[in-house]
Amino acid sequence: MDPPRENAIYNERFVKVICVGAGASGILLAYKLKRSFKNYSLTIYDKNPEISGTWYENRYPGCACDVPSHNYTYSFEPKPDFSSVYAGSKEIRSYFQGFVSKYGLEPFIKTSHLVKETRWDESEGQWEVDVEDTTTGKVVHDWCHILIHATGYLNKPAWPRIPGLEKYKGTKLHSADYDESVSLEGKNVLLVGAGSSAVQILPTIQPIVNRAKIFIRSPVWVLPDISSESGKYSPEQIEKFVSDPKSVLQMRQDNERTMNSIFTMYMKDTILQEQCKTLLTNTTRKLLQDEEMERKLIPDFAVGCKRVIPSGYKYLTTLKKDNIDVIYSGVTSFTETGCISADGQSHNGDVIICATGFNTSYVPNYPILFKNHNLQDEWRESIMGYMGVGISEYPNTLTFLGPYTPVSNGPTLIAIEAQADYICSFIDRYQTEPSIHSFSPKRRACEDFKAHVASAMERLVWTDRCRNSHNNHSVGGRIPTTWPGSTLHYLEAVREPRVEDWEFVYKGNRFSWLGDGVSQTEWDPTSDLGYYIRSFDDGRSDTRLGRTLATAKTGSQPLRKLHRQPKLALAEEEKPKAATHEIPVVGNGNGNANGVNGEGVKATLVDGLHNS
Repeated sequence: MDPPRENAIYNERFVKVICVGAGASGILLAYKLKRSFKNYSLTIYDKNPEISGTWYENRYPGCACDVPSHNYTYSFEPKPDFSSVYAGSKEIRSYFQGFVSKYGLEPFIKTSHLVKETRWDESEGQWEVDVEDTTTGKVVHDWCHILIHATGYLNKPAWPRIPGLEKYKGTKLHSADYDESVSLEGKNVLLVGAGSSAVQILPTIQPIVNRAKIFIRSPVWVLPDISSESGKYSPEQIEKFVSDPKSVLQMRQDNERTMNSIFTMYMKDTILQEQCKTLLTNTTRKLLQDEEMERKLIPDFAVGCKRVIPSGYKYLTTLKKDNIDVIYSGVTSFTETGCISADGQSHNGDVIICATGFNTSYVPNYPILFKNHNLQDEWRESIMGYMGVGISEYPNTLTFLGPYTPVSNGPTLIAIEAQADYICSFIDRYQTEPSIHSFSPKRRACEDFKAHVASAMERLVWTDRCRNSHNNHSVGGRIPTTWPGSTLHYLEAVREPRVEDWEFVYKGNRFSWLGDGVSQTEWDPTSDLGYYIRSFDDGRSDTRLGRTLATAKTGSQPLRKLHRQPKLALAEEEKPKAATHEIPVVGNGNGNANGVNGEGVKATLVDGLHNS
């Protein structure tokens, strides 16, 4: 009698996974599980009627990605026919919809399903999940072994905490929950906020409104425009990309190499920081040629402290248009007809647009209950996350884009891919070690990690004197919740999980995964039972450094000067050049519509293909 297959080493038990959120993270998880896993179920709940997360929710005028479109894709899934250098939200949404369709991920996703509450059941070792079907109002009770939170943190519009907003009798709009049915033609508009959303909104609405007033409480660093033609690709360019995939690959790789060459710009008082600050200061002065505007619109804080805004020169030019009024002041209160600014002046308008971003506190939208604790309450007091993927002591639950993800200093989709691999490694371990009851980050590990972040942040620009999303829009206060290093630094940090930082609870003998002594290789009728006999040593390195450099293809590129970007050292006195010329531009790149967690500063490439 032959032994049963299920008694082989590392037998895969059934695992049930629930993921909250069908944006870029959730659908990537579905792809990864479908590609590699067997004997599992996955349900992705999303509150919106369609997928794509922030790209479904952000519809304000001029909404576009702040990353060159060809680099705002999964690393393995290019889209050669993007229409623009910076794709609009609708086109990016179609990319994710096409991804779901191509890989048959629709059966995993339930839209219009709002998660109301999650509860850990210790005796069963599973999460209980209550979900409302918003089309019927019915509450669905579900459960899972492993719960994944892929909601991001750009999902709660931050209305101004200013008295009187409810008194205003005109039309109120928010950039993060925009009503496209509202016509602005011929209207007088009050635009509150001067961040990345406002920078895109103002030039878009200026030609159609009667007048617009923009309230600028504090300045931002802005970058040269991508082109005078809004960065549209010609039909000939698109055809070349479609017919020559290698050209697209080369462009994407070169973009990433440039982005990843300049992290020291985010360190205080470095050469790259000073070069960038000088360059942007000089080019902005030449564009404005107005002493008052220069004094009020050129920041005194480090480049990258607050999100740097790409294609900002069109915005600066718009500020000088005849039908635009610039109010260098915040709003202190709203009235029935408009608002009052901090300088005491009253302003009337038919429409108020609050381009005030998101609540970036990371406090979950729904209760996450464990041992009489609610994560909502805990994170209101103090965030105790683990490397963007874990929650201190909370079992069998992981996060995408959680606190301390590198959303300010590198390509976010690459970080999401790294987190997906990390999460899948824990799902795999849970599935192939049947005595595991639960796993969670140790509190001491999380405390040590948070202390390290606090220390590292003192050397980085996010603790300079500016309001930024990583401090939840305050100066000082909480430790910035971005990753304290570069994107490549993060990829290396999470590539090999530190299991010693995690608590594993077992039911039964922890070595039950060894089974009855038969290997998986012996159960595969097509495997080579002598696979380890070789002519030479082609195995991976036995050191972490060796494995890291092998992954990074060491030796494949020409020597470069470390921690320098030649384009930032170009003559700062030169004026911005046309899009068909190589220009010394730096850019952002987290790929979020309003860039609340923008990736920070990136160096440009040629012909406007530059670069959260």
